[in-house]
Amino acid sequence: MVRGYKVVLTADETMMSDYAGYLFLGFLSCAPRKGFVPPCLLFKFIIKPVPFGPRGEALLAPHGLRRIEAALLEAGVVEEDELITVHPKMLKGVVGENTQVILVSAVDPLGMGPASTTFAGPWGVRHYEPLNKWRFRELVCSDVIQAARRRGAVLMVGGPGAWQVTEDVMYDYGIDIVIVGEGEKIVPELISEILNGWRPSKPMKIVVPQDKVPRASEIPILRGATIGGLVEVSRGCGRGCKFCSPTLRALRNRRLEDILKDVEVNVKFGKCNICLHAEDILQYGGTPFRKKPEAVIKLFSRVRKVPGVRRVGVSHISLASIAEMPELVEKISYIIGLTERCWMGYQTGIETGSVRLVKELMRYKPYPFRPEDWPDVVEQAFGISVDNYMIPCATLILNLPGETEDDVLKTVELVDRLRGYKSFIVPLLFVPFTEVPGCRPRRLIEDATPAYWELFRAIWEHDVKWMKILAKEYSVGMPLGAKMLLKLIVDTVTTIADRKVRKFIDKKVIEARAISCKVSS
Repeated sequence: MVRGYKVVLTADETMMSDYAGYLFLGFLSCAPRKGFVPPCLLFKFIIKPVPFGPRGEALLAPHGLRRIEAALLEAGVVEEDELITVHPKMLKGVVGENTQVILVSAVDPLGMGPASTTFAGPWGVRHYEPLNKWRFRELVCSDVIQAARRRGAVLMVGGPGAWQVTEDVMYDYGIDIVIVGEGEKIVPELISEILNGWRPSKPMKIVVPQDKVPRASEIPILRGATIGGLVEVSRGCGRGCKFCSPTLRALRNRRLEDILKDVEVNVKFGKCNICLHAEDILQYGGTPFRKKPEAVIKLFSRVRKVPGVRRVGVSHISLASIAEMPELVEKISYIIGLTERCWMGYQTGIETGSVRLVKELMRYKPYPFRPEDWPDVVEQAFGISVDNYMIPCATLILNLPGETEDDVLKTVELVDRLRGYKSFIVPLLFVPFTEVPGCRPRRLIEDATPAYWELFRAIWEHDVKWMKILAKEYSVGMPLGAKMLLKLIVDTVTTIADRKVRKFIDKKVIEARAISCKVSS
């Protein structure tokens, strides 16, 4: 019998992968289990397990899991030789009779996130469960974890997707505790109680109270490298857009010294391409409504100079911030050495081209500009980005509360304006899982109206135009197997699928208009 570690941290296979070193490929975890690329190929060439060390420990792990790992060690709850972070395939060798806690980090455990509901599940393009849901269930219901529970170990689930796990799911999957919210302070306290003999009498779902939310100075320094070389520079946003949890959290900027230590830890463990994470990197050092360009420049300059760092990228940038400070964008591009062939992708949210919806649901998203300026702000930001070798990967939210056909057509107009800018646009379906006034669940394809089909056409034509170029340039340096599979996917989409999709959309536009005419008459 394996004696095991007291505390074992893990996540499902879609999270415990570095995606061939290309973080944006992580969206493949939201693909349907069937009807897309065979999972056997994805897990062989792209969603490959992270490397591991001599004890079986993961040499790369999700950012959130690394924070909890660091919090437990910093609080003295366990010693380093009593805790381990592993890929699911290594669980048998580290879970044993001594194991008292197994903590699983989850981003989208039931496939209820925007990308998963768009591409898979009952509402998406293909009505099969997404890969992330499949692998999460496979992990928490596995023989090794459930056998440990029968011996007295406690199974905890936390992370950004923990809100999805209901009490019924906890009973069905054998989950003892779910933590909803930031866990750096509350998780060490709970695990300390468990190690001292406490056990929950029934499944518990704990929403982190405000007094347990860590301040920026209380976010612990990483102890190991993160997937994608992700390093958090700030947490929260503060712009207050409805139905977006990061924007509702207070903005907290981490100290530059702490950020640099996290970068150094990543480099130490071989992760030399760093991705700075914030909801809007250009807000660093400031407030939701006041920028500090000098702090942002200092951040990029110092990170770039850390010995061993090869490249510096970012996760998210606000389009309004780009339009507000084009000179800052230009300076950042110069500091990190971007060129036409060595560009940087970033995620951003357009969400809608409707000024009316911006006013009602995201009034401060365009700040310091007015909601009326939003379409112009988006186009200006795209132009500034492309001029400085920063490529937007932008989302649109479909089925926003109160959305009308006219709102959707306004978004079509905006997408058409962006056709000339090297970029990628991803539609995401808003599925309300609780009652939301003015909004009901709708299927992406079956419930699409004429305006939606026009939007699908505009997005498809935009992405097909740029997909081949972006994939070719993005995959430079990618392992051969992953590069070939990505090329096969893109070639299929831009040739065979393109013809079929265009014909399908034309047919659906005619059908939807006919149905609309019948209903109106």
